[in-house]
Amino acid sequence: MSEVDRFEAMARLEGLFAESKANNESTAISKIVEAVLGEDADEEISGMVLMAMESRSSSITNEEILDGILKLQEWRLDQS
Repeated sequence: MSEVDRFEAMARLEGLFAESKANNESTAISKIVEAVLGEDADEEISGMVLMAMESRSSSITNEEILDGILKLQEWRLDQS
């Protein structure tokens, strides 16, 4: 698994959200995860991120999204 560069991941995430906003579209969880993790994104991590985001009752920042995805990925790798 590759190491994720936080700065580059945030730039990709912000670009994805800007594009979605410009097109007046929602952003798929799988696209968010892919923007953060790149080639390491898969259905399993996307499902975990979806569950985590659905459990939130308040708004979430881009930084929190990035940190959450990276922490979930780190946890998942530690379990294998």
